[in-house]
Amino acid sequence: MADLDAIPLAAGLPGARLIARAARAVRGDRQHRPELPSLAVPRTPFNGPISARRHLSFGSLPLKDVKQVAKPNGISVNDVVMTLCASALRSWLRERDALPDEPLIVAVPVAVRRPGGKDLVGNQISAMVAPVPTNVPDPKERLRVMGAVMGRAKRRFALAPATWPSELCSLLPAPVTSLATPAIFRLAGMAFPPVNLIVSNVPGPQFPLYLCGGRVLSYYPLSVLTDVSGGLTITCFSYDGMLDFGIVACPERVDDVWSLLGHLRTALDELSDERVGDEFRDGVGVDLVAG
Repeated sequence: MADLDAIPLAAGLPGARLIARAARAVRGDRQHRPELPSLAVPRTPFNGPISARRHLSFGSLPLKDVKQVAKPNGISVNDVVMTLCASALRSWLRERDALPDEPLIVAVPVAVRRPGGKDLVGNQISAMVAPVPTNVPDPKERLRVMGAVMGRAKRRFALAPATWPSELCSLLPAPVTSLATPAIFRLAGMAFPPVNLIVSNVPGPQFPLYLCGGRVLSYYPLSVLTDVSGGLTITCFSYDGMLDFGIVACPERVDDVWSLLGHLRTALDELSDERVGDEFRDGVGVDLVAG
């Protein structure tokens, strides 16, 4: 309960911050924790029941252009990527008169495997949850706010790197968790979505890879959708001097997944001294239908 005020959904409960402070006091935890903004999840078209169908888009942006934005502003490449995603989401929602006044809440997967856990099987993943400034009109100010928000979120997450998913589940009575079904998850995603979407940025090798003698030109990542996490996910993988984006969406929630990719390019243009050149690589449209 010590980090109840940093857990999605639970942070919005009355008295969550007071309970968290009291829990830390009881266990003698005197570490300073940066105050987090509200994690209240606004209503967007992304959240609601999803179908079995998937649309995806994919393309790449030059990593050097992103670094040229990050370095003079004293922020990380990941902060710039998050800003690009915030800008693209803002533009997409504005086009549909669906932009909320509050910032969107995103979950950012984080690897929490420790050196001593190298023999454990499978991934060890938690999630850092933070608001993204989709409500900030100016691109430069949006970048500044994103850097500040991510800085606080990272410092807060470092104090409790893998607790919130299990703590969120512990809030539910055992009879409820034992009855967990897809229908219940769908209902939870409709009534109380914990986040608007998932945004993931994975660092990769900055040299070319080969498969059976052929050079791998791009590495477009794809992720999964759930009723709880929303009908849209944006994943980025840095490879051989490029940032390769893969966007997956439920067509019932996102009617045009390719325009989001275009907005990513425009967002980088807005932050760059020079416009993004022909290094931007587009994929081809794919409509995936579950069998």
